[in-house]
Amino acid sequence: MAKTGRKHRVKKRADPLTKTVKPPSDPELAALREQKVLPILKDLTSADLKARGAAATAISHLIEDTRTRKLLLREQLVRILLEQTITDLGLETKAAGWGILRNLAIEEEADFCIHLYRQDILTAVEGVIKNVSVMEGVMFV
Repeated sequence: MAKTGRKHRVKKRADPLTKTVKPPSDPELAALREQKVLPILKDLTSADLKARGAAATAISHLIEDTRTRKLLLREQLVRILLEQTITDLGLETKAAGWGILRNLAIEEEADFCIHLYRQDILTAVEGVIKNVSVMEGVMFV
């Protein structure tokens, strides 16, 4: 027999796309997160164009360290890159964002590339290719 009348609890978050990130329990990782990762991510989402460019360049260097890379990924770096950095107005920031995604794809395992595919990275790549081909046509006319 089916049971009817059960109440289902639904958890409600203010924004379902954002997920609160729990700080690491390891004190060394927590310190690394507070000192390096969070300030750079704050600069990456800043309104200042130069701060965003500098943060994107700094992140591309931090990606090489495994612990820092894992912390950056845990802080939803890919979402920030896809939503803000690769669509930025500044060409330097945009190029650094694509470089970060490239470095992440190299450093991480194949499932990261599958994650990028599921996040519809191909549409973003297609848009960039169209822009480059249009700009190339303008330069040679």
